[in-house]
Amino acid sequence: MALRIVYATAEHASLLMDMIKELAEFEKIPHGPTITIDRLADDLSKEHVFGLVAYEGETPVGMSLYYLAYSTWEGQFIHMEDLYVRPDFRKKGYGKALWSEIAKLSKEKGMTRLEWSVLNWNTNAIDFYKQMGAKDLHATGGWLNFRLGRDGIVRLAANAQNT
Repeated sequence: MALRIVYATAEHASLLMDMIKELAEFEKIPHGPTITIDRLADDLSKEHVFGLVAYEGETPVGMSLYYLAYSTWEGQFIHMEDLYVRPDFRKKGYGKALWSEIAKLSKEKGMTRLEWSVLNWNTNAIDFYKQMGAKDLHATGGWLNFRLGRDGIVRLAANAQNT
């Protein structure tokens, strides 16, 4: 059956949330996502995030979510937040098709960079990305990813000067 990829709209939020939860289970994150379907739909509507949904016939088989980011060295680029193919549909090239669609969009928009993160234990994904020519920024340039969570944001914001 042929693969069909569509751009996600707010109407896809519930379907996307189902796959985000499946991805959280795969990633062994017990508390899962805290975002709501309504927030995801609103963010899609406002173009804070973009997405693709892959279908085999009428069956949703995978998705990718991405957003625009900015590099002071190269300008705007795409950060791929999630790339997920449901287990029964893996090894059919659907992940590569979703990833290629984002690369095509990056090229059309004149972007020179496409970035994402991957868990260090996800060797299948790491091998897949390397086969596509991706570089491990930690290994090649020493870059590490850091995150400041909600509590840290609150503490740091309390130090901000009132203007």
